[in-house]
Amino acid sequence: MVVVLGLQLVALLTGIDWSEPSIKAQAMGAVVTLAPLGFLGLLVALIGSRLDEPHRRFTPLRWVVCVLSAVLAVGMIVAVQLSLSNPTEDSPKVQNLDQGRQAIAEAQRFREDEQQVKALGEQLAQAGQLAADATDEDKRRAAEQMVDSQISQMQDQLEKVEQQQNRETRQRLVGVTGSAVVLAIAFVLLALTAVL
Repeated sequence: MVVVLGLQLVALLTGIDWSEPSIKAQAMGAVVTLAPLGFLGLLVALIGSRLDEPHRRFTPLRWVVCVLSAVLAVGMIVAVQLSLSNPTEDSPKVQNLDQGRQAIAEAQRFREDEQQVKALGEQLAQAGQLAADATDEDKRRAAEQMVDSQISQMQDQLEKVEQQQNRETRQRLVGVTGSAVVLAIAFVLLALTAVL
């Protein structure tokens, strides 16, 4: 099982672009998901060693279990640190949220500019979206309603994206970070058990 874990980790870690912050979080999630496989393999090896040679305290297999457990414990600590790190300003999700906020701000500035609203009302009338006898007030009201509707839709979309990002952050915190902490403790205990 430990060999399978090693092969899976090598396959996972060699194909990753480590400059991408979102990829790092996904990789750490995968490493934490695979780590119980290594824990079980090392635990079975330790139990087998204890059953085969109950009177010998230090065997090569026990030292291997100790060293591999210590390495995996360090890996879990690194996974905790990476999962707790906030995404950088360059991450695509953060950039998308910033662009959404800027678009809403521009739409609100457009809505406050009476000349642009009036021009939009004229365009709506020329496009046949208003009655032929629409007054200037009707055109202005229609343009304002159109802009208000678009702002409302953009705000709804932005809120959904923010909620999704918050949900993903909570899932990562509970799933990856919590599991990594538990596994780090388990690997430390396993390493100590191997040599005590």
